[in-house]
Amino acid sequence: MKKVSNFNARSALFLSSINFALAQSTTGSISGTVSDEKQAIIAGATVTARNVDTGTSRTAQTDGEGRFRFVNLPVGAYQVTIEAANFAKFVQTGITLVVNQDAVIEATLKAGNVQETVTITENASVLNTTTAEVSTRFDEKRLSELPIATNRNVLNVLLSVPGVSQLGSGQTGFANGISFSANGGRLRSNNFMIDGQDINDPSVSGGQLPLNNPDSIQEVRIITNQFLAEFGRNSGSVVNVIGKSGTNEFHGTAFWFHNNKRLNACSNLDKAAGNCNPNATTEAKKYAPFRLENQIGFTFGGPLHLPWFGEGGPYFRSGKDKTFFFGDYQRWTDRALGSGFTLNGAPTEAGRAVLQSAVGNLPQIRALLQFVPAGTANGQSRTFTFNGTTYTVPLGNITGSSAFKFDDDQGSFRIDHRINASNLIYGRYRFASQTTTGTGQVTPPGLTTEGILKSSAATLVWSSVISSRMANELRFGYARYDSTTNASDPSSETIPSIEIADLGLTGFNAAANRTAIGLAVNLPQFRVNNTYQIQDNLSYSTGNHNLKFGVDARWNQVKSFFFPTVRGRLAYASLQNYVNDFADTAATINRPLAGGDIIGFYTWKEFYTYVQDEWKIAPNFTLTLGLRYENGGDSSNI
Repeated sequence: MKKVSNFNARSALFLSSINFALAQSTTGSISGTVSDEKQAIIAGATVTARNVDTGTSRTAQTDGEGRFRFVNLPVGAYQVTIEAANFAKFVQTGITLVVNQDAVIEATLKAGNVQETVTITENASVLNTTTAEVSTRFDEKRLSELPIATNRNVLNVLLSVPGVSQLGSGQTGFANGISFSANGGRLRSNNFMIDGQDINDPSVSGGQLPLNNPDSIQEVRIITNQFLAEFGRNSGSVVNVIGKSGTNEFHGTAFWFHNNKRLNACSNLDKAAGNCNPNATTEAKKYAPFRLENQIGFTFGGPLHLPWFGEGGPYFRSGKDKTFFFGDYQRWTDRALGSGFTLNGAPTEAGRAVLQSAVGNLPQIRALLQFVPAGTANGQSRTFTFNGTTYTVPLGNITGSSAFKFDDDQGSFRIDHRINASNLIYGRYRFASQTTTGTGQVTPPGLTTEGILKSSAATLVWSSVISSRMANELRFGYARYDSTTNASDPSSETIPSIEIADLGLTGFNAAANRTAIGLAVNLPQFRVNNTYQIQDNLSYSTGNHNLKFGVDARWNQVKSFFFPTVRGRLAYASLQNYVNDFADTAATINRPLAGGDIIGFYTWKEFYTYVQDEWKIAPNFTLTLGLRYENGGDSSNI
């Protein structure tokens, strides 16, 4: 792995309203100015921003220029109240705060009785007028309304973003989810986060955590160009998924998606295989190939009632305005038969008897008899000579489809706790467990594969308001990815990949289309990733400067076993050569010799830091300056 060090200076000029730097990728801000009806600024006004869903609030005073700002605010619905002596109270509702956006309020207070209230029921401006950043946001409403394919992976919506294109042929896809390129960049040039935490697969491209339950997601945001200094690691795009959190009211959803063969239309290939025939003699042939799929799950959140042992206790005290929880779970199962194909070189029962009696003691023949079932006679045959005697082996067809089985469990749990008006902490744990068995093709019994994937991510965040000008967000994160692909029948690991050309037993490196004897040459394989992360982002406002500083340190561990030809490969032109064990030397791959350990252990550290200044030179002119340093680290094999 290459060591990568970058030192970038970034600047941009653009029209703006007042803005403040945001905590990295997980929060938003509310800012604005307060003036009277004659456009005279009002200093010392009391401004309160209240989260409508959780009841938490923050208070600030306008400065000498009538400006105010709230930073590190959790996304959601807000109400802003402004009060000043000799002016009517100003209330603005309907403010929807989104990730990395600044909701700008230009408040005009009406002179009069302080008991009077002027209420404005419209959203504050969330148009990004202070940065040149190019981004697209999908809120929970759009996620619920847009078609995102049958697997319901929320990242599928990214294909609708300008500049984003799906994976082309001949490229290795993402570890999870839809594979895409942003602005023509490499697949590895995309940076994936959930709640601001790194979930990139350190070995291959893509995120290492599947996200197939849109009901659990608050929003998905992708930045495709003009990144600020706080964003780095990858140059193609930055994808941040924000999970939902609890509120003062209990809320939840439940769902069940079902699919079976009677609900599926028939393709031309299905019809060519004899399916979808209403006059068929068998019930199975009247419909599309067998399919049984279910996705069932729920989400639920609200205030967390905690035990109280103080005065008047013990009892459970309501967590409203204080402590909240949110959880979700999904069970996804899929059973199917592949469209299949015909293998026309399998020995019939009579052919197997010939092989058994004549050369059944040879190890290569035992492998053929063990893993290739008897075919239905098709009039073809092959001959071989052994010890001066010529034998004829009748051949037949193996047709049909093998089973495909997929089981998936995934979910998350989050707790938010407000320590006081200036400190908020939350923790979130997300997990996924998947098992895939079979190939959906006519794979000889015993040669099907089983893939097991377990991934998880946990984060703990402390957000604090240090003063009216300073705020900080500290995050600890841990992510794990554990993937194994092996044979369903361990006995098949004892032989190499065996191919006999004139029997139609020709192999492919991909196990999904395999008709040879033995596993694919690159099996078994496994990989375990561990990523430890600590981040800190400090925001400071002084005059017309909004400063931001941040550090991001990561420690990666990878343990892997991937040897492209670990099984070895024996290729024979004919049955005669197979009996004689005379393999084609040009196509044969020897198995690795026993010796050193070919399990790799790799570890490396990454370090990123930046400083950023949004300098408001004039009311309609902002200069953004940024410096960023990146060190991708050197991997070491330990």
